[in-house]
Amino acid sequence: MTGKFETDSRNVNQGDIFVCRQGLCFDSHDFIDDAAQKGAVGFITSKKINGNQPCIKTPGFPVSVSLINRFYKYPQDKMINIGITGTNGKTTVAYCLQQLLNRHFNAAYTGTLGCMFEGFHSSLMNTTPDAITLLNLMAKMNRAGVTHHVMEVSSHALDQDRVSMIDFDIIIFTNLGQDHLDYHGNYDEYVQSKLRLVDRLKPGGTAIINRDDATAPAILDRCRGKAETITFGIQSEQVNIRATHVTSSYQGGSFSVECNGEIFPVKTPLPFSFNVENSLMILAALNLIHKNLTKAADLLTHVQPPPGRGEVINLPNGATIIIDYAHNHNSLENLLDNTRQHCTGKIYTVIGVTGERLADAESIGALCAQRSDKVYFTCDNPLGVSLLRLLQAMCKKSRTQPLCY
Repeated sequence: MTGKFETDSRNVNQGDIFVCRQGLCFDSHDFIDDAAQKGAVGFITSKKINGNQPCIKTPGFPVSVSLINRFYKYPQDKMINIGITGTNGKTTVAYCLQQLLNRHFNAAYTGTLGCMFEGFHSSLMNTTPDAITLLNLMAKMNRAGVTHHVMEVSSHALDQDRVSMIDFDIIIFTNLGQDHLDYHGNYDEYVQSKLRLVDRLKPGGTAIINRDDATAPAILDRCRGKAETITFGIQSEQVNIRATHVTSSYQGGSFSVECNGEIFPVKTPLPFSFNVENSLMILAALNLIHKNLTKAADLLTHVQPPPGRGEVINLPNGATIIIDYAHNHNSLENLLDNTRQHCTGKIYTVIGVTGERLADAESIGALCAQRSDKVYFTCDNPLGVSLLRLLQAMCKKSRTQPLCY
């Protein structure tokens, strides 16, 4: 087979196999003719189709995924898989961990920034791709000799069983705040979706848990009898790995690590205090793999921040630009408070919300207006919502009227 398995007829190329799925909003069986015209040489369906095209009919999409997994000879089992979930910090932890693992192994990253490993980089539609796309990518990783795969795992992906074929060696919980309630309906459902990652951990696997997070007891309880756990924190004292004497700035940070009765200094190029938590997660994962926390701490000094996550640009006039993906109330509050702590001048904030976050626009606008000297409201993707409506929502509690350009 020279092509790939494809679930979107728009992306079919010559030699691909088109895999059909009957979803809630559409049925991709309706696009079989389009896929055939674009060069699909075969089909996997869950319905009988007309025509003479080569076709395998299965009872449903999960069986189709299992057939493709078997065809690829279970590519995920040939790698150490590390899954990272949480509200904030997933991209930074996953990207930096893959970067540092690459200093000794052949590691891959899959997440918001795309899929990347040596000689390959592809953008993705979702933070965590669908199961078929993941299998295609992991088959490529096998052919490239990848030994470690670091993934961001979203709550949507866990709710929709996109990673059900992966048994993770290590899972990491960054934190669980308020997010994606437009999809999950309420906070409890959001947390329950995240907890499903514990069920994807292989026997003997390890969960790395933020003990400072309010949901830590629920995660630890879900792990009880199923997984080894490593806890970390800054405020909590009863943890396996703790950071003390924390200092931070635009350019990085330093802290002391307490672990197994030992204390030693750590430096990180990752800016701001919230990246100390991210650094602890990276240290914990590297220590699990290298069995040497001192070596892990040395590796951390070489890390480069991911693009768009606390990315600092120093201008010749002395001003500083910070580009960050912060998009919910908690992450924005953290970013703005850290910026104010180190800022000697004024803070100008440029912020927008997508159409799906209309319900959050009012509180986000008020927060940015309160924490900034001047704020500019915009939008990168209205998703069918009126731009004026989004701007009015952001301006509502900031007591300003939107001026559209």
